Amino acid sequence: MQGCNMNRNNQSGLVMIIFTLALTVLLGFAALAIDMNHVVLNKARVQNSVDAAALAAAVVADSGKTTQEIANAALDSVKNYSSSAGNSEITVTQNAVFGAGGSSLSLPLSDSAIILIQFSNDPTVFPSSSFQRKNASGEFNDVYVRVQVTGVALEGFFVGLFNASKSVSASAVAGPSSSVSSSSELCNLVPMAVCAKDSSDDEFGGYSEGDYQVLKESSWKDSDFDTPGNFQLLDFTGKGEVDEQLAGGYDGCLSGGSVNVATGNSVGLVKKGLNTRFGSYQGMSASDYPPDIYVKEANITTDDDGNITSDFTYADYQQDIADGNYTEQAGGVPGRRLLSVPIIDCSNNTGGNGANAEFNVVSVGCFFLSQQAPTSNGNSEPQKVYGEFNTDCLVNNATFPTTPSTSGAYKIQLYKDPNSSGA
Repeated sequence: MQGCNMNRNNQSGLVMIIFTLALTVLLGFAALAIDMNHVVLNKARVQNSVDAAALAAAVVADSGKTTQEIANAALDSVKNYSSSAGNSEITVTQNAVFGAGGSSLSLPLSDSAIILIQFSNDPTVFPSSSFQRKNASGEFNDVYVRVQVTGVALEGFFVGLFNASKSVSASAVAGPSSSVSSSSELCNLVPMAVCAKDSSDDEFGGYSEGDYQVLKESSWKDSDFDTPGNFQLLDFTGKGEVDEQLAGGYDGCLSGGSVNVATGNSVGLVKKGLNTRFGSYQGMSASDYPPDIYVKEANITTDDDGNITSDFTYADYQQDIADGNYTEQAGGVPGRRLLSVPIIDCSNNTGGNGANAEFNVVSVGCFFLSQQAPTSNGNSEPQKVYGEFNTDCLVNNATFPTTPSTSGAYKIQLYKDPNSSGA
């Protein structure tokens, strides 16, 4: 009997040892799970940070700024993100800013974290030794920005017991997309339209770089629409007032096809909406509709043959910004003076007269707003709105055709980082 009792005691002791070992292992896995979840959470936060930074930098690049200004835009975005609620572990303790440099720039964010900014003319190649801000003709090349943040140290809950530490890294690439076409779903347009010079040209509608066009006429009789009561405004029914739409508040979309016109001159609403892009506000706010960063206006002249000329072009606008030879508008946003305007086939009215008129969309035109909309309803002052055609402009929230094009309306978007392992 004593032998049996001794065996039972030995077995009980063995069970206790196994239980203790198993509990230790389980607690170890639980501790590891806590630390791993913490890593995954902060990995996502750092990824969101670099995504936002890459997009911000690409928008600044699109406005013609220098690589130094582009890099600092990305840095500012990371700093702003790190200071927002819930991101306390993405610490930025260094106050350095980027100076002039080439296609690759880096700075410390903290004792362990580093931010790297790289530039390329190809979203699949980073770093790029052949990167050029401008081409041989002096025109701005497409710029793709890669933002990488490495070595963001995290607080360790239990990994310190194993003499280990935690850190996360992330990267993102952003830049201009391919162009939209008349078959694309287009958003953030303005409720204006111009007639195609060549309705068979589904890319530019027959327009050439630098062509001037009246975006809104003083009299419907002067418009090529040839529909009574229409001054080249469109009817975006149910999408807010025309002033909000012209200010940039149109949140609807057009899916190719056709557009309906609107009747009425709407001088006051046109002025109220468009002129926010120059920092002029009447009942609207800069927080909702910020101005452009550069609001210099052109002097427009028209000769007896109807030829329009200007003393300040879109090329001048870009060059002044690139050279820093301008006064930046407080709170300004690059590209606000670029309007995405439907180009329509005015030779084929598929509807009727007046508000029933309907035209097929040929393409989307990019027009630089040369000057503010007229501020008077008086008959003595022409109520024309002028725009200069440009082959490239930014369109937010659009879908794009499967066959890419290198010119036309586009948007800023994220790309897969070619240097990322996918982790």
